[in-house]
Amino acid sequence: MKRIRISIIFLSICAFMTRCNSTKPVSSGATGGSEMLFSSQWNVTELEGQPVVVSPDNQPQLLFFPGQISRVSGSTGCNKLNGSFALTGGHLIKFSPLATTKMTCKEGNVESKFLDALGKVNNWTIINNQLFLSNGKMLMAKLKAIKPESSKLDGLWELNYISGPKIAFEGLYPDKKPLITFNLATNELGGNTSCNGFSSKIRIDGSKIIIAEPFAKTMIFCEGSGESTFLNMLKKVNMYAVANNNTLTFLTDDVAVMRFTKKITGKG
Repeated sequence: MKRIRISIIFLSICAFMTRCNSTKPVSSGATGGSEMLFSSQWNVTELEGQPVVVSPDNQPQLLFFPGQISRVSGSTGCNKLNGSFALTGGHLIKFSPLATTKMTCKEGNVESKFLDALGKVNNWTIINNQLFLSNGKMLMAKLKAIKPESSKLDGLWELNYISGPKIAFEGLYPDKKPLITFNLATNELGGNTSCNGFSSKIRIDGSKIIIAEPFAKTMIFCEGSGESTFLNMLKKVNMYAVANNNTLTFLTDDVAVMRFTKKITGKG
């Protein structure tokens, strides 16, 4: 009888452990640190356990930027959002009150639910390219890593077309073509005008780009109008597009005004 009682207790303990294991959050797979948090765009796939299925134009998303004051931007699926956040040890996170634009949202949007969820978040985890934002053990939002469009801008780009001037392209740049490169960590555009080195602050939002004035540059005397044509056109750019990972087009609204080819470092 005693032996039977011990067996029953043992089986009960096993059953209890099995139930515990079956409800434990899945934590298998590759986990990621804050370097992954800052390297991707995060598209919302779930809010409080409910799937978020929307068109690409209405996709709620977050982008994280490191700094002395870490920043976050993105979209609620209706309005643009901006704010700051703090990371502390043990994967703790706290969002500041987030500012949004004031567009009227269509019925059925998830904006208020998304902002409410972010306000409650106090910890984060990345597993297999998914970001889990939680309040304690309660999952508030699940997001999927997507490489941002701006990541395609990495590399060195050589100008091969510019609109406007009556002088042929080869006449503007007979010896050396302008080159540009992006430092997305510091939001800077730099390069060479074909004569002088230059740099400028930039702001990128999706496919929109603002290239700030004035340009900082070296002061070598330049013959011809190539440099001034290049810098004046940069001031007009407000959009960009990357095709096949090797062709970059700068646009003014929907008109292509400059085109660049990705240059392989060490070639030519």
